[in-house]
Amino acid sequence: MDDAAKKLEIENFFKQQMETSKKTWEMRGKEARIAAHQARQSVKTWRNMKGMELMIHEAGHAGNRPFVMGLAVIAGFAFYTQASLGEDAKKDSDYWQAFHAKH
Repeated sequence: MDDAAKKLEIENFFKQQMETSKKTWEMRGKEARIAAHQARQSVKTWRNMKGMELMIHEAGHAGNRPFVMGLAVIAGFAFYTQASLGEDAKKDSDYWQAFHAKH
């Protein structure tokens, strides 16, 4: 190899290194962190969900359906029991008188 070819090869190598370094520098710094954070926030995953939104999302999975059905049955039974408890039953209930009645 003559000197001109070696010089060109070295210059190309350093150009590639500089491009790699620029890409690395662009990924660092406050602006890059903000941009990366915004890119992650735009996608709504289960990790970004809270409360009822997450609960509804999880209830839709096939593996959770037996649990959801059981929860619905128990909640329905509790609601029915509470709704069917009349004033006479509340007066006769020691539990209701001890914890819920206004004295």
